[in-house]
Amino acid sequence: MANQFQTPEHINDKNETAPSKRIIKEIPEYADLKTTAGPLIAKKIGLKVMREKCRHFDSWLCRLENLN
Repeated sequence: MANQFQTPEHINDKNETAPSKRIIKEIPEYADLKTTAGPLIAKKIGLKVMREKCRHFDSWLCRLENLN
């Protein structure tokens, strides 16, 4: 599914097509696991990969990292 978009950040274009809604459509059980599965999946993907694939996310993290 991600291959259909320029970056993962382009997937979330409407409320009804948000990434979690798309996952639930494919894997209905995810609806009850969203708050626990999401962090586990993010950990498995890794911050480095997420920052490389999601430039807006990386920019936001850079701003946070540079706060004094």
